[in-house]
Amino acid sequence: MLLLMIIAAFSLQSLCLVWAGEMEAVSEISRAEDFLKTAYLYVLDAERAGGDVSELVARLNTALEYFSEAERAFGSGKYDSAVLLAGRVVETSDVILNDAVGLRGAAELQGEISFRNQLILSSGVVCSTVLFGFLGWRRFKDYYVRRMMGLRSEVVVDES
Repeated sequence: MLLLMIIAAFSLQSLCLVWAGEMEAVSEISRAEDFLKTAYLYVLDAERAGGDVSELVARLNTALEYFSEAERAFGSGKYDSAVLLAGRVVETSDVILNDAVGLRGAAELQGEISFRNQLILSSGVVCSTVLFGFLGWRRFKDYYVRRMMGLRSEVVVDES
């Protein structure tokens, strides 16, 4: 009877360890999925800001591969491998997130600089167009008045 109780206790302990490993794996995979979603959203923001996100997308695909491997490991009962792979996803996603934040800031700054440059250039073009238009109008106005004055007909009063 005592032997049966000892065997049951070890079985229960190993069952609890497996259950704890499974719960840890579920928790870590869920955390990895959250990090992956957040990294994707930050990469999307960086792209909308005008940044070149091709390298970030490639690293995001790598993180997705790790995540897929973690889910497969979890499904096959390899909880330790699933936890390790999910940890890789978290690390990779965190680096991607930080790089995306920096890229977004740089892209926004570049956009502001481009806007200011275009504004200055456009203002210069408008001012020069107005100035040359005014100078041209004055020159041709004087020419037109002189020409018209040369065509003026003389009025002769008939004294008869």
